[in-house]
Amino acid sequence: MKDLKVLGTVVRSHGLKGAFKVNVHATGVPDIEEGEPVFIRLQGGPVPFFVEECSANTSDRMVLKVEDVNTLEQAEKLVGSEILLELERFDDGTPDTSEELIGFTVIDAEKGNIGTVSGFMDTPQHPILEVAYEDKTILIPWVEEIVKEVEVEKKVISVEAPDGLIDLYING
Repeated sequence: MKDLKVLGTVVRSHGLKGAFKVNVHATGVPDIEEGEPVFIRLQGGPVPFFVEECSANTSDRMVLKVEDVNTLEQAEKLVGSEILLELERFDDGTPDTSEELIGFTVIDAEKGNIGTVSGFMDTPQHPILEVAYEDKTILIPWVEEIVKEVEVEKKVISVEAPDGLIDLYING
């Protein structure tokens, strides 16, 4: 099997016919066309499924419908599962937002260097970066409104945190 990269995580079902919503954790995500394979990590490892429909709501969310998942109940069983694609399909070799980003420096547009990525949380709403700042942890939502750029070579993530978010953790 070819090398796989995590595209995202199934967060909930969508409709009654087996579609499901995916929080996208990767950058450089290609368009996913009907008939192309995606892999769902199940108990025995990655299992290929062929796409029937794919629509991207935003750069960090998409709705997928795959063959052989045809009911709400079947889609519900996939909640929490990782969706993977062949590594070569991604536009560039940038890492996903999980373990590969640990150690990256996080630079806020207003506050400057706010620390380094120490972990990653996957929530139903969106992924969240854990940023170590002195003896505290700052939580930064991984959404396009906040995460502006990932510079892989420099190991830097540029963010524009909403007013008060960083202060909440530093002063709170």
